[in-house]
Amino acid sequence: PGWDVVEATMPQAEIGDLIIELRSATAGVASYRAVFDHMAELTGRLADEAMNTNGKAA
Repeated sequence: PGWDVVEATMPQAEIGDLIIELRSATAGVASYRAVFDHMAELTGRLADEAMNTNGKAA
């Protein structure tokens, strides 16, 4: 048949290793396209990581 297409919204901070994970899961044939969608308040683990990183830099 054809290719599967997955559309998802995810934080930009999580995209860093996405291509590595996709290609590992698809025998090297996956690709992705990232398009900015919107800004939103950061919460949860990513907010904690941002606060820790910014706190150490100050």
